[in-house]
Amino acid sequence: EDEKFLTDLFAQLTDEATDEEKRQELVNFLKEFCAFSQTLQPQNRDAFFKTLSNMGILPALEVILGMDDAQVRSAATDIFSYLVEYNPSMVREFVMQEAQQNDDDILLINLIIEHMICDTDPELGGAVLLMGLLRTLVDPENMLATANKTEKTEFLGFFYKHCMHVLTAPLLANTTEDKPSKDDFQTAQLLALILELLTFCVEHHTYHIKNYIINKDILRRVLVLMASKHAFLALCALRFKRKIIGLKDEFYNRYIMKSFLFEPVVKAFLNNGSRYNLMNSAIIEMFEFIRVEDIKSLTAHVIENYWKALEDVDYVQTFKGLKLRFEQQRERQDNPKLDSMRSILRNHRYRRDARTLEDEEEMWFNTDEDDMEDGEAVVPPSDKPKNDEDIMDPISKFMERKKLKESEEKEVLLKTNLSGRQSPSFKLSFSSGTKSNLTSQSSASNLPGSPGSPGSPGSPGSPGSVSKSTSQMAAITTK
Repeated sequence: EDEKFLTDLFAQLTDEATDEEKRQELVNFLKEFCAFSQTLQPQNRDAFFKTLSNMGILPALEVILGMDDAQVRSAATDIFSYLVEYNPSMVREFVMQEAQQNDDDILLINLIIEHMICDTDPELGGAVLLMGLLRTLVDPENMLATANKTEKTEFLGFFYKHCMHVLTAPLLANTTEDKPSKDDFQTAQLLALILELLTFCVEHHTYHIKNYIINKDILRRVLVLMASKHAFLALCALRFKRKIIGLKDEFYNRYIMKSFLFEPVVKAFLNNGSRYNLMNSAIIEMFEFIRVEDIKSLTAHVIENYWKALEDVDYVQTFKGLKLRFEQQRERQDNPKLDSMRSILRNHRYRRDARTLEDEEEMWFNTDEDDMEDGEAVVPPSDKPKNDEDIMDPISKFMERKKLKESEEKEVLLKTNLSGRQSPSFKLSFSSGTKSNLTSQSSASNLPGSPGSPGSPGSPGSPGSVSKSTSQMAAITTK
């Protein structure tokens, strides 16, 4: 019963014999029906819109939007907005299918564009709504991608082939001269809406919009609007170019340079004079972006062609900075070796790897450890207990040495020579070479007849032995 009701409803809406008042009541009822569906649960709302789609609501809207009654068209536009917000892919599939059978003039999406262009509201309230719907339809973010086909590729190919010329028709018709043909407020508002949608396309459509802009010379036509008396429209045109420059695409850059498309911008900047306003700031920001991002091709083009007009601007350093960039580029071209040397120095200065520092530190520590093994006596680490002499101050050491008796010195030396080890009061670390010398001396002292044996002339009891042993001890201590 519901399907039969909807079928009868769509039939009466599209029938030319239906009374105008009756058609208005039916389309308003359908509009309220769609508005009520927003309060349903998601699964019920999905079932509702799927039923509308299966019953042919989109072909019915296409017929209604082509009628002369403004109220009927307005209500049909609201219904269409519900469908686009619910499922834009469903709308895209319908318009691509009908394009295979119908001419471009009667396509649903072109009807929407025409209603946007022909909006009679002084504030263009309906045009703003329709522009938002078109933006949703051409937005790649809500397009689907399957294993067999990509909706973005198919729909954008369709849109630029069948619909884009309808969207840009007012722009092209109004920019045939050096200034806009019509410059009234409503026309300026409409062109600003079109530029807003084109700017969105530049940002999201990549090669589709690039081919269209370059082949149709769209940017040059857009920059004609820089001469408009309406500042908001001139700023929209400048924003469109700024979005293109922001892509840093050399295809765009070559197109800009070939057509000298900075000339309208420089003229607008000079005509603005010393006034500090949005136009002044936006133009300076564009050139500052070129300078900061070091877009070499555009920098050279601006300086070579417009420097005489910009060299007197000294309240900002943007243009002088561009000139400096240009001179640096020329210097690199004349002396490529200098440029390579600068890059090497820059890399060494700013790109030192942290691992390199770690390797150098490791080599330093390894070198210290090797030096310690070369036979030098070193002080033991600080975590070991220190001896008494290390703790005593120099005066105490002097007094202690003075109080030592000759017999105590002989006893210490005797113990050292007999045992081959140092006294516990001396906690020095010896290398292998020093230890071998002391061991050979101690072993030789224990042999009969050796200078270190008791009763021999070189024994510790004799003066010669004491002096010799004392000199050896002094040498060890000094070392």
